[in-house]
This record gives sequence, structure tokens and C-alpha cells, in this order.
Amino acid sequence: MLTHLHLSRWADVLVRHATNVRPGDIVRITAQPAAEPLLEAVYRKVLEAGGHPLVNCRPECLNEAFFELANGDQLDWESPFTQLETEKVDATINIGASTNLRTMDQFDPTLIQRAARANKSSRELFFQRAAAADAPELDSDVKPLLWSTTLFPTNAYAQDAGMSLNEYSQFVIKACQLDQEDPVKFWQMLDQWQCQLAQTLMAGRELHFSTPAGTDLTVDIADMRWLSSPGRKNFPDGEVYSGPNLNAKNGGAEGVVVFDKRCVYQGRSVRNARIVMENGRATDVTADEGEAFLISMLDQDDGARRIGEVAFGTNRAITQPTGQILFDEKMGGSFHLAFGAGYPETGNVNKSALHWDLIASLGQGSKVSLDGEPFCIDGHFVNMPPEVSWT
Repeated sequence: MLTHLHLSRWADVLVRHATNVRPGDIVRITAQPAAEPLLEAVYRKVLEAGGHPLVNCRPECLNEAFFELANGDQLDWESPFTQLETEKVDATINIGASTNLRTMDQFDPTLIQRAARANKSSRELFFQRAAAADAPELDSDVKPLLWSTTLFPTNAYAQDAGMSLNEYSQFVIKACQLDQEDPVKFWQMLDQWQCQLAQTLMAGRELHFSTPAGTDLTVDIADMRWLSSPGRKNFPDGEVYSGPNLNAKNGGAEGVVVFDKRCVYQGRSVRNARIVMENGRATDVTADEGEAFLISMLDQDDGARRIGEVAFGTNRAITQPTGQILFDEKMGGSFHLAFGAGYPETGNVNKSALHWDLIASLGQGSKVSLDGEPFCIDGHFVNMPPEVSWT
């Protein structure tokens, strides 16, 4: 189980590595009540770093009450305080700790989408500030913003992963590398290796994915920026990501992609989704489970059927999907595509209220080529320095 040492190391990564809190920084800490042990540890670390912690602790029952009772005006209301926070904070740390993953299943997804659209301006400002932090060389008139999201073990997460709470806690400890004597140093070493991987990808123009599940997809990445994600925005972490070149002749992506891993969004599962990409847009969409929900998400606005992100998972301590995208998309030997909003810092400026990461395995028999040359075979990168050692 999690010990005080694990919690201290966890908080240290979030405050010292992920958000680099400095004296005087305003740090928004958003957490669910079940995450109190980690919330306290993070709060203490922010104070030790000289920052000003701003805590937002929101019980899940409030979301249920909102969508049960909110009228049209309330669904469409954009809080000026949310906008102000997004303008003023220097860093934000989000700690998820859901105790019931089915709470939102009773509500029409269109209501949830409508409420999300109401916060469009603050969400876009958040992405702009995050992009300014990732790419200081870009011409931007907004103040950089560092952020990180993590998940605290609960029975709900454990049950969804098919584990006991103790098993799930051990899984989280390994995924976060909290048994490393100095986890911050480990994630910095991972960053160095992933930056080399990103440099290799930036030297290429086209990726081709082929898997036994049926994926046969070409993605144009010419002139796109690839970034290392080593425990900063997400924790745990382990991915390199970019986005398709939306100005390419093929619209950024062409072919068929099969997502053979269970993919969850807003508590709804989709299994074995098959999506045909034509001129950069999802056209034919099918799934063994959750097909109607997937299509409804892709139909919510003009940008939802385009790809905003393409990424490779590198976390070898995550070996199975758990139903939580924060972990699952980082799985070593996998890739994922996010439909909807892109990350401006990568060069992909697709806009949408959606950003849904769908995951495909790169196991035995899979091949990814970069400009026609082998790049990742059977889930392992070729012609690269040795990977870091995961506990």
C-alpha cells in the first residue's frame, strides 16, 4: 500500500519536477475528497517551495446534482471565476480520485457536451498558456502555464481494472516509479531518452502503422513538433507525442486504424473500434461495443472527426489496460490517436470540445515505419539507445 514515503515522493515529482513551483507562484490544486492523503502532501510541498496553494476540492455528487437539475441557462453559463483562475494561476495540479465511475452514465452525453462547450474560452486559454510553456520560442502574448494531472488509487479504479485496492495501489506505485530512490531523477532520465526519440521522429515526414488487428494507416508528420512527456503534464507518464500535419495532401491521415484496447471516455467504454480515415477525417466508424456513443462524440463539432494527436507509449511498467486513459495511453508497446483538439505546441491547431485518446497495441507482428524504414517492430524501437530501467 501507499506509505508516507510514497506520498512524499509523489508530491515531490508533481511540485518540483512537473510544475517547477517557485516562490510566489500561485498553484491551483484541484482534487476529489478521496485523494486527501496526496492532497495534503502536495499542499505541504507547495508551501515548502514558497508557492501559494489554491485548493479546489469538489465532491463527485455535485456533478450528478448539476446534470440532474441544471436548466439551459445554467448548462450554457461560463463561470468568470474559472476564466480568471485560468488567467492568474502559474501552475495547476489535478488529482483525480473517483469513487464511482458510473455516476454520469445516467445522463444524456449531449448535456455533458453542452456544458463543456460553455467553458470553451477558458479551455482554449489553458491550451494556449500550456503551449507557451512547452515552446517558449513560439510568438505568444500569453503567460506560460505548467500543469499536471494524476490519479489517486480508489476502489472504483481498482474494480474497473479488475484488481483489489492493494493490487491497484502497487500498480500505481510501479507505474509512477515511486520505489525509485529519487523518482524525479528517474523521470528526468526518461525525458533525455524520449527527447532522442522525438528528434528522430521530427527528422521524418511520414509514419505508417500496421498491426495484426487490422490497422493500415499512414500519418503525415512533416514539419510537426514531437515532444517528450516525462511526468510533467501527466503522472505517471511515458510518451512522445505530436499531431498530424492537417495541411498535408491526405489531410494528415489516410487508411484504417483499429483500436484493440478498451477505451473509456466520460465513463463509457468502447471496444475494438475501427475507423476509416479519408482526407484526414473519420468517415466509416464501427465498434464491437459503444459504437453509438463513439459516433455521437465524433459528431459533436466540426473538429471532432479530425486527429489532434498521435503518440507512442513508452512506460514499460504499465503492461495492461486499466480503463483509465492516464495510465493506458502510456502503455509500453502501444500507440494512440486523439480525436478532436490538438496541441498548438506540436503544430496541430485542430479545435474541438473533444479530446479522446484511443489506444492500439503494437505487439507481436506489428510494424511502424518512418519514411519507409523500420522504426518500431513488435512494440520495440529500433536504432535507438537503450531504454531506461523500469522497476
